[in-house]
Amino acid sequence: MTAAARPVSTGAPFAFLGLALALALLQFVWPQVLVKAAFCPSLAVFLWLARGGDATARRIGLALLLSAAGDAFLAIDRSGLFVHGLASFLAAHLAYLWHFLLHRPQPLRLSRGKWLLVAGLLLFVATMLALLVPNLGKLALPVGLYIAAITAMGLAAIALPNRPLVIVGAFSFILSDALIALDKFVAPLGFAGPAIWITYVLAQLLIVLGWRRDRSIA
Repeated sequence: MTAAARPVSTGAPFAFLGLALALALLQFVWPQVLVKAAFCPSLAVFLWLARGGDATARRIGLALLLSAAGDAFLAIDRSGLFVHGLASFLAAHLAYLWHFLLHRPQPLRLSRGKWLLVAGLLLFVATMLALLVPNLGKLALPVGLYIAAITAMGLAAIALPNRPLVIVGAFSFILSDALIALDKFVAPLGFAGPAIWITYVLAQLLIVLGWRRDRSIA
C-alpha cells in the first residue's frame, strides 16, 4: 500500500464493524428503514478505515452503498419499489463482479473443488430458473438480468485465489436472493423474513472480511 492508502491501526475500524453487527441484530427487534439501510454503509466505513481507503475499499464500498439503496427501497415498500430495489442490487452485484474480475488469476486455473462449486452453482441457478420463469410475467427480463449478474458474480468469486470468505459470502448472497424470489414469485415462505436477513448480513459481512487484508493478490 502507498502512504495515501494507509490503514488505520487503532480500534476505529472495529467500532464500525461492531456498529454494523449491532444494526443487523437491532433489525430483528426494531425493523426500521434507517436501521436496515445503515448496515452496509457501516461495513463500508469499516473496510475504508481497515484498508486506508484504497481502490479495493472504494470499489467494495460502492457495492455496499448500492446495496444500502436496495435495502432502503425494499424496506419502504417491498412491493411498490421492488423494481427499484432490484435495480440497486443489480448495480451492487455488477460492482462486486467488476472488483472480482480485476483480481482473477492469470491464467485462470481452478482446482477440482472449485469446479465442483461451479457445477453446483449452475445447477442451483438452473433449478431456480425452472421454478421462477413460469411465474415472472412482465418481470421476466429484469429478473433474468439480475440472475445473470449474480451468477456471474458467484462464478467470479469462485475464481478468486485465497479468498474463501468471499466465496462463502457470494454463495450466501445468492441464497438470500433465492429466498426472496421464491417467497415473492413461487409461494410464501413462513421463515422468509429472518432467513433472508441472516443470509444477507452473512453475505455482506463475509465479503467485507474477506477483503479486509491483502493476500496473494491485493
